[in-house]
Amino acid sequence: MEVEEIRRRLADFDYWYHRIELAPGIVTPGFHLEPLWDHLRTVRDKLDYKDKTVLDIASFDGMFSFEAERKGAKLVVAADIFYKTFSNFLFCREVFGSKAVPYYNVSPYELTERLDVFFDEHFVGEKQDRRFDIVQHFGLLYHLRDPLYSLSQARAVLKPGGKLIIETDVVMDSDESFMLFNGLPNAARVRDNFSVWWAPTGRCLAEMLESTMFKVDEGSYSEFEFLPPSTESGRASTAQREAMHRDGKSYRIGRGALIATAIEAGSRNEKFEQELTRTYRNPGLDLRRMDWRQG
Repeated sequence: MEVEEIRRRLADFDYWYHRIELAPGIVTPGFHLEPLWDHLRTVRDKLDYKDKTVLDIASFDGMFSFEAERKGAKLVVAADIFYKTFSNFLFCREVFGSKAVPYYNVSPYELTERLDVFFDEHFVGEKQDRRFDIVQHFGLLYHLRDPLYSLSQARAVLKPGGKLIIETDVVMDSDESFMLFNGLPNAARVRDNFSVWWAPTGRCLAEMLESTMFKVDEGSYSEFEFLPPSTESGRASTAQREAMHRDGKSYRIGRGALIATAIEAGSRNEKFEQELTRTYRNPGLDLRRMDWRQG
C-alpha cells in the first residue's frame, strides 16, 4: 500500500491500543507502553519462532501477531473478542501483506471449542497435529476472573513440548506464593482499574502453570516495576499511587513475563493428574483435544 494511502485510511480510525509502525514515519496512535512491550520482547526473544504455528490470545490490533510472523512463524492465528479492534487488525494485515488468520469471536475460556474449525478441518490426505507450537498470552491474565481456566485452555491447545509465553501484572516484593485480589469495588490493591482482578507473585504464577501441566523454563522469568502512564511523558499519576496504598499496605506492582513448556500426562504425580481429569470441578483442560493418556 502506498504511503499516502496508508495515511488517508489511518485517519478513519478513532481508537488504537498498540503503537504499530505501518511505514517509515507512520505509527498508529496507541498507548505509550513501550517499556512494557520492550520488556516482553526481551523474554520472547528467547523463543525460536522459525516455522512454528502460533496462537496469539487477546490480539487487539495484532501487533504481536504480526511480529510473530516477522520472526518466522509459518502460521499465526490471532484470537480476541474485542471486536472494536477487528477492523484495525484487518487494516494492518492489508498494509503488511500478512497471512495471519483472525478469529475475533474467541474467548480465552473457549479456545478448544471456538477454534474447532481450525483444529478439525483437514484436507484429504493431510495428517498432522494442528495444536500450536507457541501460545502468546500477553496482558490478559489479570483481566480474568478465572485465570486458571484460561491457563488450562492454553495448555489444551498446545502440542506436548510446545511453549506458552505469558505476561501479566505481578506482585514484586514477596517470595511467597499468593495472588492479590483487586476485584472489590474501589479496593485498588493492584490497579485503579475495574477491569483488573489479580496480581500473582512470580512464584504463584510459576506454581499456577506447574499445576496446569506446564514446566517453567529455567531462567526465563523477568519482571520490572510498572505503573500505567497518565500523560504523554509516561509518568504515573499521584491518584494511581494513592489508590494502591489505600488499605494501609504497600505493594510493589510490576509486570512479569516467562516461558513455560507443555508437558505430557504421566510426568506428574498420578493422583494429582487424576484430579485434573475431574473436569466437573477442574474445567478447562480439554482431555480429548489433549489426547490425554494416563496410567
